[in-house]
Amino acid sequence: MSGPAITVKDVWRGALPEGTELLAGGGGLERRVEWACALRTRPPAFDAVKGGEIAFVPVRSIKMLDERLDLPQVMTSFAEKGGVAIAVLGDASAESIDVADRLVMPLLRLPDAMHIADAHHACVRFILDQRALLHERAQELQAVLMQLALSGAGAPVIVDRLADVTGLDAVWLDAQGTVCHASGAHADAASAAAAAQAPALRRWGDTIAMLAADPPVRELSVEGDDSALLASPIPGRQGVAGYVAVVGPAAQLDQVARMATSRAASACAIELDRERAVTETRDRLEGEFIESLLAGSYTSEDAALERAQRLGLDLSRPFAVVSLRGSRADTGFEETAVRAARALVAHRGVSALVSGHAGAVCLIVLLESFDEPSLARLVDTIRAECARATDDAGTSLGVGRPHTGVVGIRTSFREAEQALAMGRRVLGAGRVVSFADLGLHRLLFAMAHQPELADFYEDTVGPLVDYDGRTGADLMATLDFFFNCLCSPTETAQRMHLHRNTVLYRLRRIEEIGGLKLDDAATRLNLHLCLRIRDVLHVSDQRSLTSPSRAAG
Repeated sequence: MSGPAITVKDVWRGALPEGTELLAGGGGLERRVEWACALRTRPPAFDAVKGGEIAFVPVRSIKMLDERLDLPQVMTSFAEKGGVAIAVLGDASAESIDVADRLVMPLLRLPDAMHIADAHHACVRFILDQRALLHERAQELQAVLMQLALSGAGAPVIVDRLADVTGLDAVWLDAQGTVCHASGAHADAASAAAAAQAPALRRWGDTIAMLAADPPVRELSVEGDDSALLASPIPGRQGVAGYVAVVGPAAQLDQVARMATSRAASACAIELDRERAVTETRDRLEGEFIESLLAGSYTSEDAALERAQRLGLDLSRPFAVVSLRGSRADTGFEETAVRAARALVAHRGVSALVSGHAGAVCLIVLLESFDEPSLARLVDTIRAECARATDDAGTSLGVGRPHTGVVGIRTSFREAEQALAMGRRVLGAGRVVSFADLGLHRLLFAMAHQPELADFYEDTVGPLVDYDGRTGADLMATLDFFFNCLCSPTETAQRMHLHRNTVLYRLRRIEEIGGLKLDDAATRLNLHLCLRIRDVLHVSDQRSLTSPSRAAG
């Protein structure tokens, strides 16, 4: 880890006399100061400049060095050698102010009564004293904060400790700039200040390169008073994982506060990485376990029940399985939707296991704390959140009936899949459908693979289906509307936007082609049943075409 940094702003606040003005180049106040040097009256103008120096320059002495020189030239040359700031005694020209802004080099004007040598020596003493102090404090902070991180205390505890160490309010924000935790006497105000600066923090985080052990620190003003905010990014595996900040009076945001903020961000990085590793391991175990339950590949029911218990799910209590699928073939849908579903159930404190399975998102939800309305609200929210995360408005969700035990997982999942498919077929995509609400379709689903069901359908409406296929006459659609309109030709015509005579003609053709009598109650029952069988046969065919076993064959 690199040594603690002293900035131009620290020197201005801590080493230069009261009344020192910042004339220009304020964008460079955060630049790191390594040493201080003074202008000589004979060549070379400065002792060897290695980079990171602040120069003390009496403006009148420049001509003594060389009649052809002026302050803008001295500043430009000094910047080219790596200098970071200039403190002058005397007047600075408008041109030198422009140069300072162009070079982003702070140009500070000392009070007239100040002797340049005294200011130079005071700055050197400040740098040496600060290095010793900061090194000692760095060792202490490193030991304390890293111990918290390595012990798994959690990011909130690290932020609490940061507030104690600095005497300032401390805040932890996630990568999106949302406040996750705040600590200190004015935690609410600090949270509001940090949230207001979140857009600026995200823009900064997108542009910086950083070492995990030594994150940079940036100071931002707080609107409305003399307070300011020091923030440091939390390094993550892929960019910035969040931010740690302290908020307080600008005069108190010294180098110790900067260093503590940076060390806290580094400690949080270790903690968040540990938490991420634990979460990833749990997610992988959840996925493998759910896959074994759905595939029936577990060694024994007792072993499966014990494993579920370790994952926080008691399968001896009632649960329901939820299945969610997108409306389009998208290889990234499952991963994104699983992530969104996990985040939602974790935020809501729901006892559930979540995993992807054969292109679907599968959730096993314990029902102890849910009545029917609250479960309905939860699954509606899950569908909506996954649809938002995947940008797929046609995301559909099915809910199986309550079950218990290991075998109940497969049963409830099969019901959830049937409800999802049936909902798409009958209601369209983007809906939530419960298996318990399928009514007659539940019975027909159970018989979908019995040849007698398909034979009954073919014998009853086969000629009508064939005729529609050849001519596009929509006789089956007309029949469906006719029954939904309680066998009223007038209402059927209105619903189909047809003339009543057209509907009557189609009904006669149905009787002629199918050899049927629509005024017979038994015939109507058989036809109505065939319309529901058609839904089930269609869904069953689609499921068999897309099932893993069919695809493997």
